[in-house]
This record gives sequence, C-alpha cells and structure tokens, in this order.
Amino acid sequence: MSQILVIGARGKTGRHVASGLVSRGASVKAASRNPEEVSGEYGVPTKFDWLDSSTWRSALAGIDAVYLVKPESEDVVEIVTEFLHAMEDADVRRLVLLSECATHTRSEEVTERRVELAVEATNLEWTILRPSWFMQDMIDEDFFGPMIRDGGVIVMTTGGSAIGWIDARDIAEVAVELLIGGGSIGQALDLTGPEALTLNELADRITAAAGTPVLGVEETVAEAESRMRRDGFDEDTIAYLTRIVESIIEGHTANVTGDVERITGHPPRHFDSFLVDHARDLRRTGELDADSTRPDAAADNEALFRRLVAAWASSDFDTLLDCFADDMVYTDMPFPDAPVLGKTAFKRHVTDYNALFARGQVDTELVTVVATDTHVVGELSCRARYVGPGAPEEGVPVHWYATLVDTIDDGKVVSEHVYFDPTAFDKAVQRVST
Repeated sequence: MSQILVIGARGKTGRHVASGLVSRGASVKAASRNPEEVSGEYGVPTKFDWLDSSTWRSALAGIDAVYLVKPESEDVVEIVTEFLHAMEDADVRRLVLLSECATHTRSEEVTERRVELAVEATNLEWTILRPSWFMQDMIDEDFFGPMIRDGGVIVMTTGGSAIGWIDARDIAEVAVELLIGGGSIGQALDLTGPEALTLNELADRITAAAGTPVLGVEETVAEAESRMRRDGFDEDTIAYLTRIVESIIEGHTANVTGDVERITGHPPRHFDSFLVDHARDLRRTGELDADSTRPDAAADNEALFRRLVAAWASSDFDTLLDCFADDMVYTDMPFPDAPVLGKTAFKRHVTDYNALFARGQVDTELVTVVATDTHVVGELSCRARYVGPGAPEEGVPVHWYATLVDTIDDGKVVSEHVYFDPTAFDKAVQRVST
C-alpha cells in the first residue's frame, strides 16, 4: 500500500487530494502546522511546518510520494529546494507539485518559475500541475466573495481575454491519479475547466446563478496596482499579482486543455454547475433575509437550465441526471410518439445520443434563454463532430439548432421537450460524400 504525504491537507486542493487518496485505499499523512485541527477523513494528522525543518524528517518517514503546495514565504525557493533535498535523502521518489497557470511563460528570475526549476533539477519522478484560476475563488472571503455579495461587482484586469476556470476538485482528482498510478513523469500539465470565459461572460453567469445583478468591472494594470498600494500590499506581492494579470491579458489563461479528462477519465466540472451549487454564497448580503427560501425562482430555474445544458454538452451524465425529477418525461419532438420516461431510461437515451459525437462532446451556445418561475425555454446553437451512422471514420462537422422547453417543479426538471431538425446529420454526411 502506498503511503503519501499531502502538504496543505486543509487547503483548497489538499483536502480533496487527501480525502480522495483515502477513498482509494492509500495510506495518507495529512500534513499541517496544526495537526490537531485535521479531521481523520483526510488521513493521519501529521505535524509539518515549512518554517521548522525538524518536522520534515518524521513527516517523510516511510513516504512513497508527496503532494506539495509551496509555502507563502519570502524564502519560498530556498525552503522548497531544501525540502526537495530532504525528500531525496529520505528516498522518496514521487512528487506532484501544485504550481500555477502560465508559469513557464515568465522570467526564470521570478519566484514561481524558480520553484519549478528547482523541482526540474532534481532526480525525483516529478509532475508539475499548472491549473487555471479556481472556481472556488468566486466565494472565497479572501478573493471575490465579498465584492460579489456586498457590492454586486467582480473587479478584474483581463484586457478582454478569457480564463478557463477550474474546480479545485478536478485539480485534486488529477493529483490523486498521478500519486497513485504514476504517469506524466517529467511533465508540466496545464489544467483547465471545459470553457474559457471573459469577464462579462463570467458576470452574466454569476448573475444567473445568484438571481441578483453582478457587474464585471475591468481595471487597467495601473489602476489595479494603485488600488493594491492603497490597500497596503507590499511591492513584491503587487509585482506577483501583476505578473498574473499580464498572463491573462496576453491570452495565456484562455486556452482550454483536455488533461483533466485524459487523466481522470471524465470531463472537468462546468462553471455553471459550481455556481448553481453555491448560489446562496453568491447572493447579495441581505437578499436571503427577504425570502430565505426562494429569492428568485426564475433565476434559479435559468441557472438549473444552464447547468443542464453544460452537463449534456460534456457528457457529464451524473450532473445531468441530478437536474431531473425521478419521474421525468423527455420528448424529442420530431418523434412525439416515443417519450422517454424516468431517469434510468433517459440515461440510456442520452448516452446513446452523445455517442454519436466525437468524444461525446458538443460545443453549445445559448442563443436565447427565457425563464419563469415554472418554465425555461432556451435556443441552442450546437456544433460537434458527428461519428454516427453513415459518417466517415474521422467524423464530419455538423451544426444544428435545438429549442428546449423545460417544466420545472421544486428545483427539478419534470418534463423536457426538444425541437430540432433530425436530418441535420444526414445532410452533413451527404455534403462530404458529394
């Protein structure tokens, strides 16, 4: 049985890494400066202090692999380098380092890149994870949470570029697979969610989920630096944060990769799903007091609809089924005499349908969405590579429109009627055949 040291076992990713490893049968040392505050579900609470190297030896004893989240310290490069030597001395071979998006594009003189270079210089079997921005930052008290809830705004510096937001749980699942099964040794992996969103798109999604308006506010680099100085940030921190926003402006965060699905076997979680799950954490301060049960049923229904569409488009069937009532009725309106009854039958139906497309993926754009407290109507523009009957081996690109009419009761879709042209796929095959 592998024994794995998880540093930062109480952090955003570390706690999911630790619990994920435990659920897979691994023996875990859950490292923390305050081990008495670590729950047993994360493994064996283990004393570990980055600033006290005397705690490292016992933490590394008997360890096969390490999940490393670097410390917040002015001496981070020196501290991590010393710890890497301690790993080698303890004959620990496997390392998964949590780094950050676009680090490889920055100067080799900056701290975050120097940490990566220190790892690359070892004889360890290392993998570096470079995730995009965390979805959890939306509700974090130290990030966007207060400004969204208290001010109805989200302030960023993006230059109009997009960000491929990723759920911390997906990062953790990648780490778990690599720590247990190996693979990707000597590689740096760029981890993203399934889509990249501009600031305005992000604000629109949050508005739909929260049921209260949230405005995206674009700051220039100079404005952001001035604000940080007013807020008392030191110059090193300002320089670090400026490097991050410059990466966004240059488009480094807009690329969407398939590494999460390649390693875990499932698509990354969609932002709409995260927002729906945390809708209460996004609503304006005081809104819940006015009607703590359903502050805006129409907005809730629209958020549910967006979650449903995103889950279908990525073949995330567990999330998709969670949107429906157990006794749901689904009807493809070109075939009104063949409704699908119940979630079990619907899962078979939609699994077979998505198998008609390469990798089960469909790019969708919501052209129009209208929501009430009982219904949602949405028009979708859909693009995919059709690999079903009649298609050549490599598939054929196809574009079609679909209109969904959903009836919603108590937060679940009880019926869905889908209107589309079923001949779109035959026509696409005919075009490449002639």
